[in-house]
Amino acid sequence: MPELVEQMYCSQQIVIPPKFPYILKRYCKAAIKTQPYDLLRWSFEYFKALAQRRPPPVKLRLEYPVFTTEGGLTRGCLKVLANQLSGMTEVPLPVLKQAWGGFCLDPAELRRVLCLCEVYQRKDSVPFLHFLAVAGGLLTKCLTHTMILLCESLTKEPDGGSAAIPVSEFLTMYKFLAKIDASKDVKYVNGFREGESPEPDHVSEEDEIPYEEEDDDDKKLREISATKMSSTQAVPKQGMVAGRQMSTTSGEFIVQHIEKEIMEYIDEQIAILPDPDLKKKKAKPEEVEMIKQMLETFLDENMDIIVPEVEEVEEEEEPIPDIVVVYAVPGIGPPVDMEIMTEFQDYALDVCKVQAELFMPRNIRHFLCPPLEKYEEHKYELSPPPSPKKEQVPTAGVITD
Repeated sequence: MPELVEQMYCSQQIVIPPKFPYILKRYCKAAIKTQPYDLLRWSFEYFKALAQRRPPPVKLRLEYPVFTTEGGLTRGCLKVLANQLSGMTEVPLPVLKQAWGGFCLDPAELRRVLCLCEVYQRKDSVPFLHFLAVAGGLLTKCLTHTMILLCESLTKEPDGGSAAIPVSEFLTMYKFLAKIDASKDVKYVNGFREGESPEPDHVSEEDEIPYEEEDDDDKKLREISATKMSSTQAVPKQGMVAGRQMSTTSGEFIVQHIEKEIMEYIDEQIAILPDPDLKKKKAKPEEVEMIKQMLETFLDENMDIIVPEVEEVEEEEEPIPDIVVVYAVPGIGPPVDMEIMTEFQDYALDVCKVQAELFMPRNIRHFLCPPLEKYEEHKYELSPPPSPKKEQVPTAGVITD
C-alpha cells in the first residue's frame, strides 16, 4: 500500500505547459484542413517540421471535392510544396523526398515525376520550376490548364486575385513542358527513356594533352624511325611477329626457348657420361630413365613459365535494372511545334511590358492570345437524315365505320 500511495497522482502534481492547449488546437485545425491519408505518419512529419522550424505540411484550407491523382497529389498539396521549396533554384532530392513524404504521397509517383524531369538516377538535385511544372501536369487535362494552375500555385497574391507571376518563370516552365512527349506510356530503365543510352563521358579540352610544336631535328628523327619501322615490317626477323617484337608470353616463343634449353641440358649431361659416342649407340634402359627424370624435374621447375596459372575470375552479377513505367500525362501532352512556341513567347513578352514584367491567367484567356498547344480537330460523321414516311393507302378490303 505505501508504494501505491507514492505513485498516485493528483491535479497538483501534473504540470501542463501553458502553450500546450494552443499547440493542440493548431494541430487539430491542421489535421482537419489537410485530411491526411495516414494520420499517424502525417502527425510525425508535422511535429518534426515544427521541431526543425520548417513549414509544416498543412494545406491552406479544406479541399472539397478533392481532385487527386493516383499517388494522392492535390492542388492544395502542390501549392504548399511550392511554398515550402520556394527560394531554391535547385532542390536536393533528399529535401524533396522529405517534403513529398510529409503529405503521405506515393513515392512511385515522385519517381515518375523525376523521370519526366530527366533527373531520376542521373543527378542529385532537380530544378524547382521543372519539378513544379511536371507535378502540375498530373492534375490537369491539357497544357493550357496546366499553365493556369502553375500561375495559381506560384503566385504570392491571395486567392481570387490576378495570380500573376514573373514572365521569366512562366516561359521557363512552358518551354520545358512543350518539349516533353508525354502523350503515351513510356518505360524508363535506370532513369533513361527506353531506346536511349547514357551519353559517353567526353574528354574536356582542359584534360587533353597539349600539342607541342616539333623542331626540325625532331621531324628528321621521326622520319628516320618511320623508315626503319617500314623496313622491319617488310622482312620480319626471328623473334618478330608482324613488325613487332614477340612478347615473352607468346606460346610459340616459349616452346622454342624450352626446347632449346632441354637439348642443351641433355647435351651437357651426355658429355659428362663415360662414353662420348652415346649418340651413335642405342641407349640403355637406365640411361633413358635418367634422361626422363631430368626432363621431368626440368619441366616441374619451369611449369609456371610453360603453362601460366590463370586466376579464376568470378563473374559479376549484372544489377537488376530499375524500371519505371510513366503513364501518359494529358496535362503535358505531345511536343509543341516551334512555331507555336515562338508565337506565344512573342505575345507574352509583348504583354508583360505594361504589366511590370508579370504574366497572369487572364492573359491566356484573352481572345488575342495565340494557342499554347496544337489542338486536334475531330471530324464527326453526320448520319443522313431519316427519309419521310409515306402514307399507306389500302388497296383491298371493306371500308367500315
